Amino acid sequence: MSISVVCTKCQARFNVSDKFAGQTGPCPKCKHPIKIPKATGDVTIHEPSKPAESSQSGSMPTAPIVFEAESFSPISITILLVTGVLALLAAYTSGKVFIADSGEPSIPFLLQALTAFFIAIPCAKVGYTVMRDKEFEPYKGRSLTIRVLVCSIIYAALWYVRGTIGIENPEIWQWTFLAPLFLFIGGLTAVLSFDIDWGVGVSHYSFYVILIALMRYLAGLHPPL
Repeated sequence: MSISVVCTKCQARFNVSDKFAGQTGPCPKCKHPIKIPKATGDVTIHEPSKPAESSQSGSMPTAPIVFEAESFSPISITILLVTGVLALLAAYTSGKVFIADSGEPSIPFLLQALTAFFIAIPCAKVGYTVMRDKEFEPYKGRSLTIRVLVCSIIYAALWYVRGTIGIENPEIWQWTFLAPLFLFIGGLTAVLSFDIDWGVGVSHYSFYVILIALMRYLAGLHPPL
């Protein structure tokens, strides 16, 4: 019975009799000392691991990993457009239905608060889908639901704070101090909720502000926040 041996220096492969098992002898090719193993099978010399090759040419893969982009289907886009139009019509109608003795719109505060929250939910979800970093895997399922709800609650809370600071119709100089504060908190909320860049986070919050301000304007209320 012979033992298959591979020289660790010149990689030469040869067979020796099993009677030499456990002994040391020179390689017949390069004379490097080799210890003959016991007859338990071939001796395998493992080469250092190599990075995966992209083709038979041996070139390294250079394309970055790109996650599949989440896109809106035509049905989803239609539903969003119809929902947005209905929300604006509802805001306009509520301004005509809830009228105070003075003739001015007097929409119940609870209705305004609920509207601010429920409008924030699609704004947060759609804004994240459109503005997220496409190089990262998107949040999905329960994780995304929790992040959207937390973001929506804080956005609605900012609307509530704006309505309780005692400035019904702020002047430009007052907004010079108020706007950066709201944009900072809103942008920070988006950044922490969805792991997006700071500028994108501010845009995400601004998307909500613009929509809620438009709804308040259509309802006959003061447009800011």
